[in-house]
Amino acid sequence: MKIGIDLGGSHIAVGIVTQEGNLLVSQEENISVINNENVKQLIRDKILSLISCVLKQMQLQISSIKEIGIGIPGIVKENIIEKCEKYGIYNWDLAREIEEIYKIPVKLQNDALCAAKAEYKYGNLKDVKKAVFLCLGTGIGGATILGNNIFPSEYGHMVINLEGTKCHCNKKGCFETYSSMRAFKIGMIELLRLDKNTKSQELLKILREQKDNNVLNNYIDKYINNLSIGISNIINIISPEKICIGGSFTYFEDILFVRLIEKINNMKYQFETPQMVLAKLENRAGIIGATL
Repeated sequence: MKIGIDLGGSHIAVGIVTQEGNLLVSQEENISVINNENVKQLIRDKILSLISCVLKQMQLQISSIKEIGIGIPGIVKENIIEKCEKYGIYNWDLAREIEEIYKIPVKLQNDALCAAKAEYKYGNLKDVKKAVFLCLGTGIGGATILGNNIFPSEYGHMVINLEGTKCHCNKKGCFETYSSMRAFKIGMIELLRLDKNTKSQELLKILREQKDNNVLNNYIDKYINNLSIGISNIINIISPEKICIGGSFTYFEDILFVRLIEKINNMKYQFETPQMVLAKLENRAGIIGATL
């Protein structure tokens, strides 16, 4: 068995995964960074705490675990976090620090790459030779499949509005600034004047109850339009057979995905329109893929 860790833009999820890719148990906690001085200690301590939780839940010792895999929202080079803009982390040897505690191998990878690997091996990208994976959550992570190769792709920082809102990467108008689920949720909370801590499931319930609300529908259409601009650029550059969308977007299938498919299918491209699918493994893909 292995432990998979998904370090997202706003949460940490840890799970125990079998050799066959089955997620046996998982625990998740939100993470709020107060300042960059404590961020490394905060992340490391939460990871250690969650590992203890899942081991206790399964009544296992760490000696039962073959390897720990961690997906991070940034760039990994030689198993070191070279850059993670979301948390202001640079050149952090997190793997070595955890290896010294548990005395087992620790492997770091980009988080979207992890999720794409899981979908390629177990999910809706199985046996596809040319595809794109988009993880819509706090930001937009991406990965590209070409033949048997899968590599991370920063689609989230593709500019779709030159004079748009400033992104944390310091550019203006990035794809993820307009089309991440965080952007969607913030916009909806402001529009409905909800508490800023409103959970996604609460928001989804409200949207389903008010499906005939024209103001909400206009906002959703605007969001889908921005999302489709980014996806159409990807289609014209990569010409994928499939585009698979993961992250918390998967929970909004009836509200967002249905409209997105209609929009994408009505647009014109230089290449054939790809098949649009949701991640079969939903938000589990990051944890499972971290062990691959």
